[in-house]
Amino acid sequence: MELYIKYDWSCDSGIEIPEAHKEALKEDAEERIHEMIKAGFNQGELHTSVRYGKKIVPEEDKEDGLTYSGWWNYSLSDNEE
Repeated sequence: MELYIKYDWSCDSGIEIPEAHKEALKEDAEERIHEMIKAGFNQGELHTSVRYGKKIVPEEDKEDGLTYSGWWNYSLSDNEE
């Protein structure tokens, strides 16, 4: 059996996700998904905010950074041939 996990983030400000935020979002998603799978869920919502500073990501709010929402789910595949 193989586990397939899918997730997707979108910026609540409606802009494209800045490149500088992508790794942090990946880490947040993986941590949250792991916690929720251990709790018995097979899908759920994702919410977080990322702030590196306006010098790195000009679109950020000075205090809150950018907020993101998303979803995730997983499925199992019986990969027998």
